[in-house]
Amino acid sequence: MGGFERLQDLRFRWLLGLAVCLVFALGFPFFQAGDSLSRKMLDLQFNFLHQRAQPIQHDVVIVGIDENSFRKFKEPFELWHPYLAGFLQAMKTAKPSVVGLDISLPEQSYQFMLPHYGEGMVKALKALSEGTPVVLARKQDADGVLRPVDGALASAVAEVPASVTLCLDKDRVVRRFDLNRCTVNAQGTSFAEKIAARLGVTDPGIGFVDFGAGQKFDYIPFSSVLEWQGQADGQRIIGAFSGKAVLLGVVSARAEMVRVPVPMAVWSPMDKRVPEVLVQAQIVRSMSGNGLIREIPLWGSVILALAAALFWLGRSGWAKLALLAVIPAVLWLLATWMLGRGIYLPLGDILLSGLFAFVARLGYESMLLIRDRNGLRDLFGSYVNREVLDEIVSGKIESSLEGERVRLCLLHARINDFSRRVQEDNPQETVFLLNEYFSEMALAVHQHKGTLDRFAGSDLVAFFGAPKALESPERSSLEAAQEMLLRQREVNSRLQAKGIPKIEIEIALHMGRVVVGHIGLAARKEYTALGAEVDVVNALVDLAKVEGFPVVCSAEVAEAVRSAGGISEVGERLVGGVSLHVYGWMPPVLGGG
Repeated sequence: MGGFERLQDLRFRWLLGLAVCLVFALGFPFFQAGDSLSRKMLDLQFNFLHQRAQPIQHDVVIVGIDENSFRKFKEPFELWHPYLAGFLQAMKTAKPSVVGLDISLPEQSYQFMLPHYGEGMVKALKALSEGTPVVLARKQDADGVLRPVDGALASAVAEVPASVTLCLDKDRVVRRFDLNRCTVNAQGTSFAEKIAARLGVTDPGIGFVDFGAGQKFDYIPFSSVLEWQGQADGQRIIGAFSGKAVLLGVVSARAEMVRVPVPMAVWSPMDKRVPEVLVQAQIVRSMSGNGLIREIPLWGSVILALAAALFWLGRSGWAKLALLAVIPAVLWLLATWMLGRGIYLPLGDILLSGLFAFVARLGYESMLLIRDRNGLRDLFGSYVNREVLDEIVSGKIESSLEGERVRLCLLHARINDFSRRVQEDNPQETVFLLNEYFSEMALAVHQHKGTLDRFAGSDLVAFFGAPKALESPERSSLEAAQEMLLRQREVNSRLQAKGIPKIEIEIALHMGRVVVGHIGLAARKEYTALGAEVDVVNALVDLAKVEGFPVVCSAEVAEAVRSAGGISEVGERLVGGVSLHVYGWMPPVLGGG
């Protein structure tokens, strides 16, 4: 079987469609096609969890250098050594578990300008680090290079100054802790890792920051801490910081702002752009809490995407559309539940795979529907009028292609004495005559919603009541017969213009139950009527000439035309082996012509 012939096979096309869906499902995770969608879903999950988060005992405490602090202390920040020394002295009193200075520290000493100016801060730093671990931050310059820290400050603590670099996703949002994504050989060198290590987390690894953990951060103003220290209010200092992780950072509009999935600041409850120190604090929360969130292996995503591709199976409909709406919600709830337990399930590739399979199946079925409608158009195009054809194609008329038994009115028309004319007339005249005759007669049948059955010689067979059911098939057939007799005059005018003798037609009408369906070869079928009643109407047309009427019909048809006049009883006759009460009809519109 050739490739084209195989494509004609429904089962082969179905399997091919399934294979295409599986291939796409396999490719989505590898090419991260759903990465953007996964990020958006993840942000929704973090927001859902964050809004329901409980307070964390022994949470990270942020000391914020806010705008009020900058107004209160007039010196440039690079010369805040005395104030920072006061903060460090307060921390020595409090004895926190670890202190992180997430601020831009001087790159060099100012001894050459202000002798002994920074010695107080160095001494305070050394004194604090004797009992409390202290981690200094290294910030990036405009070129992304880590700036050095003044040697006197760096040597005052045990820890080497650590990077506060944050790696951003493609949409410039921080979601992951994995410095290797944006720096080289950075594992173990970050500010948050060193803080977490002092809290007992030895190997936090890499993963997603748990933005669902804990509530929004508030801060203790830097200036307030200095006031407590100046007032020697040790009880207040100890109550605020003792045994906790403390991060000092800038929280004013001057801070380096970072985009995150959830609003994290009490003082700006709707803003997802937050000071960098809050992100460091959230990373520490994650590491020291339930740990960083781990993503399921790639093979897990692939299996789930392949499973979603099975949405190809089953016909499209309301039930499947409802599933398409419900399943993403169920998956989102499942993924959210998993996220709360430290496992990230990316949904983008799974949802894309399922949606692709649904759309592919819908497209496949639409193609079949178009093919079927085109097939119906081809099958019925020459049998019925345009109005009925459109109703069949649009599905308003159900037509059984396999065959059905229906009650309808049969019409058989022929040209009187046609066989003789074929023998006597030249072929060109005969062909011209038939083409003119059949064109007009077919229009008459179609105009009254009849269906053409077949042409044979000068015989035209039609029926009324299928595929479109009619309120009164016999009345429609009588109106069509009258129309045919009127159109006979038009045909005769054209024939006489060419010097061809005029024609007279004979019409027979009969009601009965017959079988209708498409009969013939696969490449050529006819929609035809079958049964004894067809034989009856074929024989009945012979009586028209004998009895001298243009139209003859059985009793049931005659009953429908009595009120119109022109009906005459012929009597009982043996027609097609059946005893039939026959009537003749001379339509009044013909007058004497």
